Amino acid sequence: MGDVILTTPVLAVLRRVFPDAHLTYLTEKPFTPLLEHHPHIDRVISLDYTRSAGESMFQWWLRQFRLFKRLRQEHFDLVIDLFGNPRSALLTWATGAPYRVGGDFRGRGRLYSIRVPQDRQQVDAIEFHFKSLRILGIHPEEWLSADQLKKTKIYVTADETRWAKSYLAALGLDENHPIAILHPGATWPNKRWPVEKFAALAGKLAEAGYRTLLSVGPGEEDRARRVARLAARPVVVGRVLPLRHLAAVIQQANLLISNDCGVMHLGAAVGTMTIGIFGPGEPEIWFPYAQPHRAFWSDIDCRPCHQNECPLGTLECMHRIHPEHIMEYITKHLPVPGMAGK
Repeated sequence: MGDVILTTPVLAVLRRVFPDAHLTYLTEKPFTPLLEHHPHIDRVISLDYTRSAGESMFQWWLRQFRLFKRLRQEHFDLVIDLFGNPRSALLTWATGAPYRVGGDFRGRGRLYSIRVPQDRQQVDAIEFHFKSLRILGIHPEEWLSADQLKKTKIYVTADETRWAKSYLAALGLDENHPIAILHPGATWPNKRWPVEKFAALAGKLAEAGYRTLLSVGPGEEDRARRVARLAARPVVVGRVLPLRHLAAVIQQANLLISNDCGVMHLGAAVGTMTIGIFGPGEPEIWFPYAQPHRAFWSDIDCRPCHQNECPLGTLECMHRIHPEHIMEYITKHLPVPGMAGK
């Protein structure tokens, strides 16, 4: 989810540079809903690598071949591979486009006609994507204002907004009280702030006047219920929502506090003040957002480690992040609950 969201500034630039072009976005099926109703995209093509029930391996391969054939028949003029793994490089090559832009990686770099040099200079994820435009002579700062350069965007419809308001009202969360959403889950165990910390923060938010909703992804319900049991004040545990409904619900909140995962990026993309909690990851790369958004992490020698599980077994990088520090920042930047531009 985050990888897709972080490419949206590139779409804003391309639409301005090529206002009459037909822009197609190719992404994996679970994330295609994110790009629905996006004004800079004309069409989204879904990739589905899963084998459906009863589908033979031959049928699966035949379906992949048909996708390759379809991409070739589209006769694209320019293809930009913003992901850069072997599969996306092969798909880019399969289009047969005369201009194929991708990273100059060993081996697969040969599948591109225009290769983006891979230097050792560390840049954030959005600037990394902008490199694919710069090599074409397109300079994003000439097309976007300074505040737009690092602003991602997912577009929520009026119907989705109405649904979100109804959903929150049914949970006892209405517009008369400021709403904070906590997302205690994440795919990597190493990226999960302890439930005790989330519970303590939920209590502090309640003291400050917030109503708190715990957001959950598939398989994360038990973790959210543990936070709710430990919290000193009542919190609401939500249900697993489709991506677009989740986006609409987050947009209605005044504040999102999330582990380093896709939901964190979704919050920034719908304009809700977002706080990201980082353990083994690199906020300087994966949190390119300007204030009032804010990343919290602990500077210890063993991070970033990029490990799914803590090699030391202590998860010290997460334990050193304290609810009091986060609450202090929230109080400073949202001094009056409910006055966050909602």
